[in-house]
Amino acid sequence: MGFMKRPKVPGPTAQENAMQARNQTLLDEEIGKGEKRLKAAARGKLGSASLMAKASAPKAKATANPGARNYGNFSMFGGGGR
Repeated sequence: MGFMKRPKVPGPTAQENAMQARNQTLLDEEIGKGEKRLKAAARGKLGSASLMAKASAPKAKATANPGARNYGNFSMFGGGGR
């Protein structure tokens, strides 16, 4: 018995190629606008500082978890576990 070959998938049409190119162009423009907005925001935050300047060293943390709450020795059933 001979094996049936799968038919080849036809290539994209000129209309599909044009639509893909148009979508890529629109996407590139959208990305460019977003990058310009981010750069403008960075310039506004840094003022006259250079965008290429090295970052300052991170500040040391005062405590391991400053947002943690200390409830003492309470059990989940109330009271102080005494």
